[in-house]
Formats: sequence, structure tokens, C-alpha cells
Amino acid sequence: MPNKKEMPSTGLLSIDLGAIQYNWLYLQKIICKGNARSSCAAVVKADAYGLGVKPVSLALVAVGCKDFFVATLDEGEELRKVLGVEPRIFVLGGVLHGFNEKEFGERWNDFNLIPVLYSASCIERWIMFCQQRNKTFPCVLKVDTGMHRLGVPAEELDTLFDRILHDKSEPALFAPVLLMSHLACADEPNNLFNQEQLLVFKRSVTTMQNYFPNTALSLSNSSGIFLGEDFHFDLCRPGIALYGGNPTIANKAFTKNPMSQVVKLSLPVMQCRRVQAGESVGYGKTFTAKKETHLATVFGGYADGVLRALSSLGYAWCSGVKVPIVGRVSMDSIVFDITGLDVEPDSIQFFESAQCLDNVASSAQTISYELLTSLGTRYKRQYISGKRNAASFDLSGIAHDK
Repeated sequence: MPNKKEMPSTGLLSIDLGAIQYNWLYLQKIICKGNARSSCAAVVKADAYGLGVKPVSLALVAVGCKDFFVATLDEGEELRKVLGVEPRIFVLGGVLHGFNEKEFGERWNDFNLIPVLYSASCIERWIMFCQQRNKTFPCVLKVDTGMHRLGVPAEELDTLFDRILHDKSEPALFAPVLLMSHLACADEPNNLFNQEQLLVFKRSVTTMQNYFPNTALSLSNSSGIFLGEDFHFDLCRPGIALYGGNPTIANKAFTKNPMSQVVKLSLPVMQCRRVQAGESVGYGKTFTAKKETHLATVFGGYADGVLRALSSLGYAWCSGVKVPIVGRVSMDSIVFDITGLDVEPDSIQFFESAQCLDNVASSAQTISYELLTSLGTRYKRQYISGKRNAASFDLSGIAHDK
């Protein structure tokens, strides 16, 4: 725990880059164990889930990551400036981001970005872009295997390809480097829909290979990696698992989160006080003390990503002691019950080792994704480095707890 002199007035968010590297290497080992030709990408959209795309992506490149996924053209451009020319950068939002009458996609070429195309109209726009330059630029084709969010319906692939390639005398200038889909229930390993989507994806692969035999394949997200090698194909796309979220919550082969913890949050104590039985705390008088209670008010609140839904439900830690939130979480402050402590603390910690992201998310009735991407900009950020070596890994017990 930081001491009082080190603790910034708006809180300290510690981000362990070595843990992110460990998590990527761990997932890469799982993938390669099933299929030596499979590889692990990294989803770094939304500023690497709120943790900082520059330090996170550079740490991942340092341990061998060669493929990155972002959401928008702007995110892709920012990442290319950070990483240089080598890694592939895929844009999940596709050509919706960056095609207009004035520039018509020049940034895709200038920054060597690869769009994910998920509809016939997207594909037509991309082919027109290639034809105007008389050059084939790489792209990804996303097929809908049943999630019904984005993607070309699997049953329409044949018709689509026939239309694209109708004139065999001229090159279509359409060369997808990847066929991908997305799993809807990968975090529920016993959900039969996973197998249904896998079957539809395999049928789509057969169709794809009739037209584009060299296209790589991608299906698995973080949780999908733990469904087994049948789901791995050529490229897996973990996101939340890289940042310490638990991809195996419902997987009985794991009794604890197999990923290494990445974030810790320390909030400075602004004031300590005692209230008597019958006295209330915070907005709306939603908490009333049943006995004399020792309280600590910290700086930090829902403006900083500590969700209001944690009011009177969430908890944090101080010197190894669990301290509950009392009353409502305010925009800039939270009150904790520190009656169980021997001394008044200088700071209180979220995401301690006994309290992973998913525990906090569960208290707020949300998911770890929302917690990370909600973290505010007022914290001082501390990046902890610690380059990991893939050769040092011994994951012989990969299918069980670490």
C-alpha cells in the first residue's frame, strides 16, 4: 500500500504490464498446445480496455504479439503510430469508420489497417476502394454464426461470393486474409449454443475455402480459448483475459481465475469520523448506523469508475481487512466502514488479491469489462514493468488450476 506521502490526492491506479505479458503468454501456450500453427492476438480497443493502449500494446509486442484488434479507424491510426509498420492491425468497426466522399478511405492505406467487413454493402465499398487504386488491400470477412449482431449470414456466403466473382476474366480485388465469427456464450462452457455456432462456422469455412483457400480462420474470444482446441483455428482474439478478467467463471476445470491480476486501485482517505447509532450517512439517508461506527471518506466515486451500483453493496480492503461501502457512492467520494481497523488508514484499496475484478463487478451486478473501461482520468497511473519470457513457461497442467 502506498504511504501518505506517495498517495496522490486523486488516487493511484497501478497497472502491471508484466501481468498483461504473462496473461498473453499463458493464452498463447494454451493455443499452441492444441495447434502449433495457431496464434494469439490481442484486443486493445477502447484504449486497451481503459488501461492505456500505448504502454499495453508495446508490452505485448515485446513478448511476441503480432496481431491487434481495435474498434475504430481512429484507434487503428493511433495504434499504428505507436507500433510502427510490423504488427497487423484489424479494425472491428470496419469501413463504417473512415469512408466518406472527401477522403474515401485513404487512411486505411496510409496506416496499413485491415477492416472487418460484416455486410454485403461493406464488401462492395471495399472492392470499390481497391478498384479505384487497382490494388488488392487485405480485409477480414465476418460471418454471422447465430449471434445476430454483426456479420454476413452464413447461408448467404455462396450467393455473395458468386456475385463478387461473377466475372472470372477480371480480378475481383477482394482477398480476405481472415474469416472470423464471434461466440455468444463462450463463458458458459456447457451451453449447447457453442457447439451450434462451431458447426455453422465450420460449414462457412468449407464455403470460404472453395473460393479463398488460403484464408486464415478465427472464432475464439477470451472464454472461447478455454472451450478446447476445436475452437482455436488459426487466430484467437482475447480481450478481457489479458487484463485480468476471469474467462473461466463457469468452467468447472478451474476453481479460481487462471489469469494474473493486472490492476490495483488505491483511494486516499480524506477524513475519518465516528457516527452514533441512529445517525445516517450520505445522500438519501440510505444507511443508518445500528451502533457506533467508525467511517472513512475517500476521494473517488462514480466519476472515477467506482460505479454507483456499489452503494451499500460493494467493499474494498485496508491492511488485509475487508471494509464495506456504506451509503451511496457519490461522484467524488465514497464512505467505508472501518470499525474493524485498529488505526485510521491513509488509503483504501480496490482489486486487492482477495478481490478480483469479477468480485467487484458481481457486487455492482455488471461485468469486469464495464469496470475497466469506466476507470476515470483523474487517477495518477503507475505502470509496473516486468518483461516475461515465453521460454520460462511450464504449463503442463494447463487444463487445470494454475
